[in-house]
Amino acid sequence: MKNFIKILSAVLLVTAINACTLQEATDSTPTGAISVTAQTVQKQAATNVPETKTTYSSTAEGLETHWVANTDQIGIFSPQAKPTVEDPAPTNNAAFTAQTSAKSSGFTGTMFWGTGEHHFYAYYPYDSEYSGDQTAVPISLPSAQSQSAAGNTAHIGALDYMVATPLTVTPPGAVNFSFKHVFAMIEFQIKGSGTLTQINLIGADPLACEGTIDLTQTPGANAYTITKSSTSKYVTVTLGSAATLSTETAISVYMMVLPGAQSENMEVALKIDDNWKILDKTPPTGGLARGMRYVVSLDTGSAGWYSTMTDSRDSNVYDLVVIGGQVWMKENLAYLPSVVGLATSSTTKPYCYVHGYDGTDVSAAKATSNYITYGVLYNWPAAMNGAGSSTANPSGVQGICPTGWHLPSDAEWTQLTDYVGGTSVAGGKLKSTDTGNGIGQWKSPNTDATDEYGFTALPGGYYNYLGLFRDIGNSSNWWSSTSTGFSVWSQTLSYINSTVAKYNNPYEEAGFSVRCLRD
Repeated sequence: MKNFIKILSAVLLVTAINACTLQEATDSTPTGAISVTAQTVQKQAATNVPETKTTYSSTAEGLETHWVANTDQIGIFSPQAKPTVEDPAPTNNAAFTAQTSAKSSGFTGTMFWGTGEHHFYAYYPYDSEYSGDQTAVPISLPSAQSQSAAGNTAHIGALDYMVATPLTVTPPGAVNFSFKHVFAMIEFQIKGSGTLTQINLIGADPLACEGTIDLTQTPGANAYTITKSSTSKYVTVTLGSAATLSTETAISVYMMVLPGAQSENMEVALKIDDNWKILDKTPPTGGLARGMRYVVSLDTGSAGWYSTMTDSRDSNVYDLVVIGGQVWMKENLAYLPSVVGLATSSTTKPYCYVHGYDGTDVSAAKATSNYITYGVLYNWPAAMNGAGSSTANPSGVQGICPTGWHLPSDAEWTQLTDYVGGTSVAGGKLKSTDTGNGIGQWKSPNTDATDEYGFTALPGGYYNYLGLFRDIGNSSNWWSSTSTGFSVWSQTLSYINSTVAKYNNPYEEAGFSVRCLRD
């Protein structure tokens, strides 16, 4: 389905992502074939959202939806209609294909009148693998979306799930389907400098999902009810061709999202020149409405953007990286309230170590190249800072992290590794590519290291249960907030493979690194 941006007027309006009308041709016999035509897509206006620096705003541009001939297909259900002349009712998921590239088009498919009053249900886009009835049709809005180039809306058609209002018709009467859009669309209009390759929208509530939808429902102006099998609280749009930003002329990136309220401010994150800029945004009052198109105007040169965070406890500054809707510190935590030497360990008392330093002088420890490069090694009691174990996502465990940040659970580490391709390849994609024998370098061969996502894992080694510092240059090791009761889940990257090794570590006295996640 093609979507065209069209100027409607100078008045600010939020334009509905629109509905189509399907007309069924009459047949002189109650057992005749049913032919379908799709008529003009009509637009609806809605109350606009105030355009301010911190809220989503409405737009004066409308979204016009066109069928694509011989490509677009709708699925039609009727408990009373017959799939063939010989076969009995019902007709489930009959495919009808557009014949003209226009707002109005004839559709071809096969469906025959049965007897008595007929009920009809329809949806777009057609799912050829579905064989059930109209009450549990698969629906999906992916969190990972792709746009070929700035300003291009070609990807929207495949994401624009529509459901027709249910109809009751007596043969051989006309059937006029009015399609309604299930999702909302956001257009980001972006000014600034540098080269943009990706945009993330992160919410406190779901923005994408997989599940099923009952086509018999009539929600009116409300959102459709989706039975969700999985959800995502972020949506990412990756540009096929990087876009050069301008301070004068905005470029547009388009995203489809779930409608509904967001319980907290949202985050917009832009990947520009392989670095991240993040901005907090207030969602519209009442949430995002289905069928609506919103505009977010962004100027990366304005106030409010951030790409680092400063720990108020010690003024350490951390670069940030956004991966799969998670905002990570790009470096290991370096907060050092106290330090102990090799001979001091405990499974219950919190202790902090700096690799290679055997003493208790915090200033001396902070002056070492290992501290500056790799941060601090914490035993698990220090990493948790008195909190209880958590398996949740997000963990809710601040632990040793600064306010507004938390120690990730094993589920959150799994979200990261899944997003970058799974544990068998994630290690390579998360490791720094710097290879050698110096400080901050991975020893050769540093297998498959690409640092594709900017996580830039460094080989800071660890403090082991025998009271020894080990593996600097060879491995990265991080705690999670998840305990089994007898051991703690941890993550390890190695110079000799591309995996992320998940260990159920029984040695809580060991000293591992901490990477904090934003709440």
